[in-house]
Amino acid sequence: MIARIQGYCFGGGLELAAACDVRIAAGTASFGMQEVKLGIPSVIEAALLPTLVGWGRAREIMLLGERFGAAEALAWRLVEHVVPAAGLDAAVEAWIGKLLTSAPRAVRLQKRLIRQWEDLPLAAAIDAGMAAFAQAYATDEPAIAMRGFLAARQRRKPSQ
Repeated sequence: MIARIQGYCFGGGLELAAACDVRIAAGTASFGMQEVKLGIPSVIEAALLPTLVGWGRAREIMLLGERFGAAEALAWRLVEHVVPAAGLDAAVEAWIGKLLTSAPRAVRLQKRLIRQWEDLPLAAAIDAGMAAFAQAYATDEPAIAMRGFLAARQRRKPSQ
């Protein structure tokens, strides 16, 4: 899931963005978790903020309830990309295009594995990774992708 962030990204909107795999924001976007200003705590997906920005920055965002811009969101690792507002759609489309060059089943396995890693200690995360690697070879997708990779490499090789 890709969060395309333009304009205001407050409260539940920021929680939804935090739950996405990648966040691409317009340089004019504005962020904040202002619930404390309204007398209520941030909940549910707000719990994802520390994994993105660290505990100290998550505390700052949720306890102070202040607005911040796209440049801060990028510096704090809340978003992965900031682009001019006029180029937001093109940036999202470019990311999708790059993603579509990957093998679909492998992307699904990787996404599931990343979610597992978020909750597992290191040894269990490695075990889960090995199981996902084995699952990838349950189909012919790796062989097909490797043949395509090698063919493209051969085409780029200069003549002897």
